[in-house]
Amino acid sequence: MKIELKSIHFSEQLSEETNAFSANVYIEGIKAGTASNRGRGGATTYQAADERGRKLISDAEVYCHSLPPEKFSEGGSDHELKMDLGQYIDDLLDKYLQEKELQKFQRKLEKAMDRGIVAGIPDQSFEVWYFNQSIEKILENPKGPDILKNTIIKNIIPVLTGGTIILNSNIPQKLFEEAGLKKHQYARPVSCETKITQKENKPPQKRRRL
Repeated sequence: MKIELKSIHFSEQLSEETNAFSANVYIEGIKAGTASNRGRGGATTYQAADERGRKLISDAEVYCHSLPPEKFSEGGSDHELKMDLGQYIDDLLDKYLQEKELQKFQRKLEKAMDRGIVAGIPDQSFEVWYFNQSIEKILENPKGPDILKNTIIKNIIPVLTGGTIILNSNIPQKLFEEAGLKKHQYARPVSCETKITQKENKPPQKRRRL
């Protein structure tokens, strides 16, 4: 059964113990009703929009009860949480919020990698070694690849521990390989060679943590 949330309105300010939100609930592509939570620790509630919505929600309740329980660990013990429609809606909201955070993270990452070498844990956090020019401009300089390689060798490789990798997708793979990096130490590099012109670059500025 396809259950969706649309027109989601989330309030971080009102979210005290639970996520405060309101949304339209769609079941099998049809608007069945609405769902909401005041953010004060209570359960998520939902209500049908009409008689058709009540039937769809009733079917969705039966469907959710047939799903396996959610398993989680807390306080050193394993627990199970029985699935119902309210919990299913909460899970849909959690997924929506996680996707929004990932999109926000990706926008920051793309902006950072334009001006520096970015190292971090994918989808979680990163640090930036900034340059006075964009990576694109540096790669256009005949000396640019050597500047990037030296920065990687001296400053970046020492911090590539505990799952930290180089996150730049705008640096050629060949440059990573020449710097001595293994494939698991960098992500999604470009494969094409970059056009070169003559300009002078300066060493990277002090790094900043996201």
